[in-house]
Amino acid sequence: MRDYYLTKSDFKVAQTCPTKLYYRKKHYPTCQEDNEYLSHLADQGYLIEALARMFYPDGRWVGFQKDVEAAAWDTMAALSSNGTLFEATLISGGKLARVDILVRKGDVFELIEIKSRSFDRQKNDELVQSGRPNLFRAPRSRDGIRSDWRPYLEDAAFQTSILQDIFPKATIIPYLLMPDTSRACGVDGLHRRFALRPAQDDRDPLPYSDYTDDPRDIRRNPLLVRVNVSEEIQLLLPEVRRRADEYVKSLIPELTRITTPPSTHCRDCAYHLPGEQSSGFHECWGGMATIKPHILDLYRVSQISGDDGPAADQLIAQGKAGLFDMPEKHLIRRDGTIGENARRQRTQIHCTKDEREWISEELSAVLESLAYPLHFIDFETCAPAIPRYRGMHPYETLAFQWSCHTIVAPEAQPQHTEWLQVADNFPNPTFARSLRRQLGDEGSILIWSTHETTVLRKIQKQIVERGEGEADTADWIDSLLAGERMIDLNHLTLKHYFHPRMGGSTSLKVVADAVWQSDPHIRARLPHYHLETDTGPAGPYQSLPPLVIGDRQIAVAEGVGAILAYYALMEQTTANATLEISQWRRLLSQYCELDTMAMVMVWWHWRRLTGQMA
Repeated sequence: MRDYYLTKSDFKVAQTCPTKLYYRKKHYPTCQEDNEYLSHLADQGYLIEALARMFYPDGRWVGFQKDVEAAAWDTMAALSSNGTLFEATLISGGKLARVDILVRKGDVFELIEIKSRSFDRQKNDELVQSGRPNLFRAPRSRDGIRSDWRPYLEDAAFQTSILQDIFPKATIIPYLLMPDTSRACGVDGLHRRFALRPAQDDRDPLPYSDYTDDPRDIRRNPLLVRVNVSEEIQLLLPEVRRRADEYVKSLIPELTRITTPPSTHCRDCAYHLPGEQSSGFHECWGGMATIKPHILDLYRVSQISGDDGPAADQLIAQGKAGLFDMPEKHLIRRDGTIGENARRQRTQIHCTKDEREWISEELSAVLESLAYPLHFIDFETCAPAIPRYRGMHPYETLAFQWSCHTIVAPEAQPQHTEWLQVADNFPNPTFARSLRRQLGDEGSILIWSTHETTVLRKIQKQIVERGEGEADTADWIDSLLAGERMIDLNHLTLKHYFHPRMGGSTSLKVVADAVWQSDPHIRARLPHYHLETDTGPAGPYQSLPPLVIGDRQIAVAEGVGAILAYYALMEQTTANATLEISQWRRLLSQYCELDTMAMVMVWWHWRRLTGQMA
C-alpha cells in the first residue's frame, strides 16, 4: 500500500495524537503490535463481520489486492451499476478507505460500517420514543456526540467524506451495523458455524472468517442491528474533513511530523517501549523521556489540578518530568483537606524518594479482622461478540474457570481447589454451584478489584432470568453480595500499602512482583515459581512454563491469553482430542492458580510487615 495515503486506520490513530501518524507511517515499533490481533481473536469481532455479510446475499468482494489504485479502479467499475460491494476501495484527495459494505441504488449510496461495539437497540428505541437523545448523543458535549462513540462515528464520517468527494451529487446514508445486546441468540453453538480463512494479502493482519451454515437462520433471528447515523455524521463531518486535510498535508508531498506537545495523554502511548532508548515516545519527550522516577508514573497524575489545567501538563511544558517535581501544594483540596487520591500520591512521592516500603497503622487491625477460613478467589471469564450458546446475548459474560486458595488458620498452608469448564455448554450455573460448595457460608472471601463481584451479579441475574440452576444458588449469590464477606485486596492496597517498585499501579501482577522481589521468605516458600535471570529473580508470572501443543510452544500469563486458551480448549473438547485437552487445561490451571497464589503472597508479606508472621 502506498504510505502517503491517509487511510481510515491512519485517521483513527492521528485523532488520538497527530504525531503518532508520523511514527505509524515510519513503521516505528509499538508495545501493542500483538495486542490488537490477540484482542480481535479474543472478542471474535471478525465473526461479527462474517455475520453481517450474510444480510447482503447479493454482495460481492471487489478490489481485494495489494495495489490500492487498481483496487480503486475495480471499485469504480463495479459502482457503474447498482449492487452491493464488500471492501470497496475509495480514494480521493490523498485519502483512502475500504468500506465494509457499500450499496448503490441509483443516486443513493448506503455506507455500512461494521463495528463489534455492542449496541442496545431496545434501550436506544426507548430513549428516542420518550423524546430523549439516543445512545450516541451527549447534549452537553461540544458537538452533541458522546465521547465513547466518537471514534466509531468519526470512522464512518471519514469514509462518508471520501464517498461524497467522488459522488458529490449522490445521497449518502451512513449506517453502523453492530451486535444488538437486547436480542438473545436462538442458535446453540453459533460460534462453530464459521470458518477462518487466510487473508488475501498482507495489507491487513487481522483474521477473516466466513459463515458456513444456512444464512436463513441468521436472517430470521438477527443478532445485529443496523442504525442510521446520518444526523451524527453531519455534525462531525466539518471537523473530520478539516482534520483529515491537515493530516494529508503532513503526508504529501513528503512525510512530515506534526508536533504535539508532551502531556499526560502520553502515559499509555503505544510508541513508548519500556527499556528502549529509541522510540516515538523518546523522540517526543527528548531528555525528559529517561527521567526516573517519571511524573507519568504518579498515581492518577492526569487528575491533579493546577492553576490553569492539569498540574502535570504545566510542569511538563516547563521541562519538568520527574516524580519529585510535583509540588505538594497541588495535592490538596481547595478547602485544605487531603482526599484519598492525593493521600496516595503523597505516599508514593515520599516513599519513592526515601526508597522505603509503607504500611498504614490500620493494616494490622484489618488483617486481624478477617474471618477464617480465608478464601482467595479469582475468576477467568470472557464476553464473546458471538453468543456461544442458545439464549445468550452478544457480549454476555461466560465464567469458565475459578481458582481458590483456602487458608483455614493463620499458620496453615494454603489449599488449592479449582473448577474449569468441561463440556462445551453454558457453564455459568455449574460454575456458581461449584463455587458455592467451595466457599460455603463461612470465612472471608478475598478478591482483587471488583471483577468477581461484577461476574457474580451477572450470573445471579442469568440464573433468575433463564430459569437455569437452583434458585437457592441465586439466593446464595444475592446474600453473598449483600454481606461483608468479600474483601477487595486492591482497595486495601490503595489505603494501606505501598512499595516503590509499584509506582502508580496497584494491579495484582505489579504488587505481587514487588512483594516477590523484596521478600526472600516468599521466594523460599514457593521455589517452583523461582526463575533466576541475569538481572536477578524474575517475577512469578514470568516463571510459568510454556507447553508444546501440536507444533507450537504456548504460554498463558495474562487474561487475553487465557481467553484464547479457553476457546482452544472448547474446540478440542468438541473434537474429543484427549491429549490437547489435557495440555490446554494444564495451561489454564497453572495461570489461574498463580492469580490466587499471588494474593496469598501479598497477604503473607503484609502479615510479616505487621508482625503477625515470623
